[in-house]
Amino acid sequence: MKLKKGIPVIDQGDRLGFWGGKFGGNFVPETLKKPIEDLEILFNKLKKDRNFIKERDKYFKNWVGSPTRFIKLENLTEYVGGAQIWSKVVSDANGGAHKIYNATVHCLLAKRSGKKVICGDTGAGYAGKMLSMSAKKFGLKCKIFMGAKDIQRQQPNVRAMKKNGAEVIPVYSGSQTLVDAVSECMRYWVANCDKVAMCVGSTVGPAVFVRICGWSTSQISRELKTQLVDEFGSVPKKLKLYNCVGGGSSSFGF
Repeated sequence: MKLKKGIPVIDQGDRLGFWGGKFGGNFVPETLKKPIEDLEILFNKLKKDRNFIKERDKYFKNWVGSPTRFIKLENLTEYVGGAQIWSKVVSDANGGAHKIYNATVHCLLAKRSGKKVICGDTGAGYAGKMLSMSAKKFGLKCKIFMGAKDIQRQQPNVRAMKKNGAEVIPVYSGSQTLVDAVSECMRYWVANCDKVAMCVGSTVGPAVFVRICGWSTSQISRELKTQLVDEFGSVPKKLKLYNCVGGGSSSFGF
């Protein structure tokens, strides 16, 4: 896929939500086409709305804790030799992970759409933990679908979700892990999409969720650009960026 200049990456897709003709799109049941279309319209409007962006930035600063630190790894730089090695410490964010950016934006969107309940899925528990925190912050009821085996393995995050008032719903079908939790969460949303918002925790699912996630976690790169200029006077020409990829939520924003 050839990127077009002057257009944000999240807006590079075609009218059907495909990037490069292969990736993206909306493979969903008929009952979800209207809710997804409504979410797409709402998001396209609000991501250009100065008041909404101001509200987002307020919560990112005063609640999430932006900007997170940008620090030089002096010992590693000395050990390896050559280039300076720096780290963007996104784990400084409220809750300990980048997932908080996406969860915060989804809750703000839910409030704007008049929804009182938000649902989501989680595997290791971080996406669920962040969503439960955000839902509590914005006065939303929260339902988290989680595989029964993952619940046994990730008790600290399960306790955190429950402490934040979320209902953690165990999924016993299939492998009893994330893939089955995603399926059950989607089934719940299909049956309740008129009154429930759904938060997808990563760059997966219908195209609009990928775009919302990328738009939310791009806070990481917005901060980094400013911090690079503050530290070096400009963005270094020989700069190399490294990021781990699982679902893609941090790497897309980065």
